[in-house]
Amino acid sequence: MHPCYSRVYGELMAERYGLTPDIWTQANRRIVADWDSYYADLDLGGEDGIAHMWEGLFRTTRAMFRIVGVPEPSREELTALAREVPGYATSRCDAFYPDAKNVIRCLADAGYVLGLVTHAIEVQARGTLQGGDMLAHFRGPIVSPDRTDRFNKDETFFALAARFASTDPSRCLVVDDSTYAIRGAKRAGMHTIHICRFGAPQHTPAHLLLKGTLKGLLPYLGI
Repeated sequence: MHPCYSRVYGELMAERYGLTPDIWTQANRRIVADWDSYYADLDLGGEDGIAHMWEGLFRTTRAMFRIVGVPEPSREELTALAREVPGYATSRCDAFYPDAKNVIRCLADAGYVLGLVTHAIEVQARGTLQGGDMLAHFRGPIVSPDRTDRFNKDETFFALAARFASTDPSRCLVVDDSTYAIRGAKRAGMHTIHICRFGAPQHTPAHLLLKGTLKGLLPYLGI
């Protein structure tokens, strides 16, 4: 995602605030390379995690202006921009793994109601689906931190996901690449599949481990 995201971001910033797209693009790449420093004192998993999440987005957006030497706009404009860009940029980028698209289409055609649980804010998640031309296949909810009011994908996060989908957790199948998320989904009573595209954990609590691609999901479900 990042090469395309930073390019689209640069084009948007140049159109609104001057300079060339490449200058803004390089600024964003510098920020991403030093991403942890902007969040060093923030606790996304704490009681005020969502406020900290918004603060992190604000800081990284503000840093763009400081790096390129353009006077920053008002706090209100910066806040709006920080919440707009994630959806704008992702909707113009196709960052899907090739195998994922076919699996998603097959699941939708087989009658599965597809939703999304994500650390990204809702506009970014929706933009990612739109950018990959996959949004139409997702009829279930997009469950994001700004909707659940919590950042970590823990048991409560997945319980809320089932509630948003108006179904029992036992009827939910979660595919995730995080051991923490898999553990949270399983504790919530969901069936779990751990996808590891690069390497594999020594142990996973998931019901099934997929290595490399999602292709094994279809025969596992009898599709």
